[in-house]
Amino acid sequence: MPAKTIVIFSTKGGVGKTLLATNLAVSLVKDQARRVCLVDMDLQGLGDMARMLYLNPQKAAVDMVASMKDRKEGVKISDFLTHSSLDVDFLPGVLRPQQSPHLDPDSIKDVFGALNKDYDYIIVDAGSHFSSVFVATINQANLILLVVTPDILSIYQTKWALDTLQFLHLPLSMAKIILNRAESAASISWQEVRTSLPCDIIAQIPSEGKAVGIAVNQGIPVVIDSPRTKISLAIAKLAEQLSSQPKLFIE
Repeated sequence: MPAKTIVIFSTKGGVGKTLLATNLAVSLVKDQARRVCLVDMDLQGLGDMARMLYLNPQKAAVDMVASMKDRKEGVKISDFLTHSSLDVDFLPGVLRPQQSPHLDPDSIKDVFGALNKDYDYIIVDAGSHFSSVFVATINQANLILLVVTPDILSIYQTKWALDTLQFLHLPLSMAKIILNRAESAASISWQEVRTSLPCDIIAQIPSEGKAVGIAVNQGIPVVIDSPRTKISLAIAKLAEQLSSQPKLFIE
């Protein structure tokens, strides 16, 4: 059975997108015993995801693409992946900013096609910019998770992102909302967020800055470092939901 590809993005920086993608991938392996590949297609925040997993990748998708073009007999996909001690495989889009122009959007489909048969889930951090690489990446998705914080600016930008997805002929049924920092003081209620946006809220993630800060500084996912905290339990619940509700995914 082909992998289910979950693309996570936001149009506002600093909302916890990379943290959620990383910890969701780890939860799917740890709690749900799934085979997971984590792909970093955020070409503006290079290295953030690798640091959260304390990894030092030597190869990237851009290298895989180059090898696919050079070798007619095919490539060994594992040569380009970095395997973490948490049993999540990791593939960055690029390793250095100067590589970004060489990641051809037309080859993105080939990258995901190569990964497809070896995993149950491919979790993608797609960044926050509507670039040609972003559009090519999101076209591989079976589910789109938009990370929103309960504030006016995030909601406004998410409305714009949803309009853009529709312009790209992607059905709104593919998109779900993750409400991050859902219990922040002076925030907009989840009911107001739900009323403002035409997509379901699939998860509400509480804010736990201290636990997250300690985990990030150690290069350990918070679901491993502090598994009983509210944020870890909420992410584990999301992982269970994704595993148990196949109707969430568009084939």
